[in-house]
Amino acid sequence: MAAAALWFVLRPASEPADIADQIVDANPAHAAAPEPPPPPSSPAPPRAQPDAAARALVRPPAPPQGPPVVGPHADDPHEPGMRPHPMDEAHARIDAENQLILRLNDAMSFRKAKEMREMILEYQKLDPADTDANQAGYTVIADCIEHPGDTSLAAAHQFYDTQRHSPLRRFVRRICFENTN
Repeated sequence: MAAAALWFVLRPASEPADIADQIVDANPAHAAAPEPPPPPSSPAPPRAQPDAAARALVRPPAPPQGPPVVGPHADDPHEPGMRPHPMDEAHARIDAENQLILRLNDAMSFRKAKEMREMILEYQKLDPADTDANQAGYTVIADCIEHPGDTSLAAAHQFYDTQRHSPLRRFVRRICFENTN
């Protein structure tokens, strides 16, 4: 009997206990209740898959194709290799004005007053307000090239003295006052 009890205690836990293998004592006071079998181990619950909306929130956005684009604000990053932001109506007008100023400066360099006057008319259509007084400055320079004299010199002095913010002041000084390139 000791051997049976020893076997019962030392048997592997994976072996189920048979009713026939259990020792039954005839004395009900000493009768031990049979040990209940261990509860079956339940498999791990399957991981809940997030729904499509939750997966879309967790998934990082796809990187943009091609080089990154510079943002339209002054504090947006501007790194080498970035493309400029797309042109809108305001930027297209600024670009047209810059191209016109470039052509005006070329005509001024070659002292082509007639071409300058045609471009000044185009400039007046592009920017009727002339808030920077660029049209007035180019007109003064064209007058100094075409009609040098006291009248154009007086207009040049008036422009030079009043339009202190204008980048055209140096050209007025060189062409009208110093008569140099």
